[in-house]
Amino acid sequence: MTVSVNVPSGFADRPMGMQDSYPGFAKRRRVIENRLVDFFDEAGYELVSSGAFEFVDTLLRARPFEAAREWVQLFDGMGNAIALRPEMTPSIARMAAPLVTAGKLPIRWSYAERVYRRTNDPASLSWASGKAAESTQVGVEWIGEAGAAADAQVLDLCHRATLALGLQETQTVVSHARLLPALLKALGVPGELVADGLECLTKGDYVAFRAALPSELPDVLGVLQAVTPYEPDSLAEATTDAVWQSETARQEMEAAWSSLVLLASAVTDLGLKEQVMFDLTLHRDITYYTGLVFEVFAPGVGAPIALGGRYDDLLAQFGSAAPAVGLAFEVERVLAVLGAPMTAADTFSAGSLGEAANRVGGGL
Repeated sequence: MTVSVNVPSGFADRPMGMQDSYPGFAKRRRVIENRLVDFFDEAGYELVSSGAFEFVDTLLRARPFEAAREWVQLFDGMGNAIALRPEMTPSIARMAAPLVTAGKLPIRWSYAERVYRRTNDPASLSWASGKAAESTQVGVEWIGEAGAAADAQVLDLCHRATLALGLQETQTVVSHARLLPALLKALGVPGELVADGLECLTKGDYVAFRAALPSELPDVLGVLQAVTPYEPDSLAEATTDAVWQSETARQEMEAAWSSLVLLASAVTDLGLKEQVMFDLTLHRDITYYTGLVFEVFAPGVGAPIALGGRYDDLLAQFGSAAPAVGLAFEVERVLAVLGAPMTAADTFSAGSLGEAANRVGGGL
């Protein structure tokens, strides 16, 4: 429950997006981090860590330059452009590349680190509903294994991790990074309009997505919402009347669909069909994904508490090609689901915080 507290003036402000962690919240966050790290360790993933800064060039591997707009950047003493890591996957790929070259596969690593992004939102809003300036990610990366069976195992690992956290009502939403772009190209949508449409879907704006595409195009959203890889023939049936403009793109779309059908079968075999739903309108703005993409939702939080995907081409950007798949939990969003106190007002009673504020404020 949020408590309204009148804090006197005179306190130092924080940079936009930064959040202090008071007793209760800080301890519970550490408990969640440790619980996930221990769970992944028992599953065979060894804990690793990396520096908070990466070269901008490292982070741009397999990503467009525009992605850097969300990063906190500066120059080191040698004049090199560096940035606070916005996520862990590029750092893990950089660390793993020498081992991949040496043939040390498979690699199963876990991590628990803070990540950073530019934001104009206060932390109290962005932690639970959007991209926070600073947040905690605990995740795993599995390097050296390809295919639907491995993807299903990662979804199973993620589901069992949510149960270990005490989350019972989660739903995993799954798609394929290349299916929708290939479908649009196969229908003859120009490349720039494909990019515009995908950006709309990343924001969940279906109205803008429809507006971004040529008016003569079939109802793409209707097709995507009518099909499911649990019914392998559903895509062919929904696109019977489609007029394909690119055979290459159509074949790429069918290859992506076939991999999802295999994944649906593997998910069913693992008993996860009720927890895993396919939503082919799901699109992530991380361009290095090559196959599986997924997000995990829980009641009470408007953003995914965990997310991940397959990135089979990223390691090649560091000189050592290898298939890879991973996932990450957003710890602060998990805490929001669990009802942890998120702010000073949540943590303290109005009286105790007011008394503390008066003591500090009176000394300034």
